Amino acid sequence: MAEDAAAFGTVAAPGRHGLLRVGVEGFARALARSGAEPAPLVAQWAALGRPLIARRRGPCDAAGRIAAGLPLPPAQGKARLALSLEPADVEALEPPPELEACAAFAPPAWGAAIGALLEAGAVAGVAPRCFGSLAWSALTELAYLGPASDLDVIFVADATTDVRQLLAGLEEIAARAPMRIDGEIILAESGLAANWRELVDGAPQILVKSMQGAGLVARDAFLAARGAMSVVI
Repeated sequence: MAEDAAAFGTVAAPGRHGLLRVGVEGFARALARSGAEPAPLVAQWAALGRPLIARRRGPCDAAGRIAAGLPLPPAQGKARLALSLEPADVEALEPPPELEACAAFAPPAWGAAIGALLEAGAVAGVAPRCFGSLAWSALTELAYLGPASDLDVIFVADATTDVRQLLAGLEEIAARAPMRIDGEIILAESGLAANWRELVDGAPQILVKSMQGAGLVARDAFLAARGAMSVVI
């Protein structure tokens, strides 16, 4: 859903889970700056149209550059390559893929649970997105999924979303799913995110994440915020 894309930032300031499209030359420059000796799979990454993912800036990231990550599949050691991009080399920012578009890459045993998640999203007016192993399998057609893989989902809540009803649905689906369902509720306007399981557990305070960091926030305040929240993390 295009209307939830703002939750994942902009090209100049990408948010958590935002996917970065980088051209071949810009990618090569980023690899050279990293000092890594790229495997053939990595060297051809951008040429094959595969994205990078935005990450939180670290102390080694130069000012003015965009921090990006390249997660490798288990057969390649499941390492995550940290890259630093010039803003001009980022051609586009995309939200993580919708769960429905990734369903064909999931194990057959996941089918009923995915269908239930899509239905719960439709009732809430939210198209679930996914990240993690399933998303990268769909984005790259490489083998990221294994027998112990979780399904990581994102629901972007705006001012019309009944988050409590959505959480009740997620809890019910997860209880009978053959895999662990993990993921986040993200506030549409601020991009602040909380793990849906923490929200269900009912603790007075929950860990809320942003691209700048993480901190404890009152659970009821997060649920009441709907699409926006003024707290700074």
